[in-house]
Amino acid sequence: MLDDERDIGVANGKELLALSQALVNGNPESVSTARADIVRTMGTDAMVDVVGVASNFERMVRIADATGIELGESLADFSADIRADLGVKRPTNWEI
Repeated sequence: MLDDERDIGVANGKELLALSQALVNGNPESVSTARADIVRTMGTDAMVDVVGVASNFERMVRIADATGIELGESLADFSADIRADLGVKRPTNWEI
């Protein structure tokens, strides 16, 4: 869970964090509320841009996973404990 009271140092950070959390949680009602808050504080065009950026990140992750792009040493080290807890393993030899 994100700390929605944390100041992330950007304008409308609270609203942006709320939308991020709602998208991760996948609750349609929370997403709708967060989108409405973005529209209220930043405008419709900004909401479209924000959701577009979030969607692009999701797309890039799916492409990386599908093509077997490696995490890289620093991310692999950083996420080792989390991946071990979740039982997430990636084969070392991808057969094409």
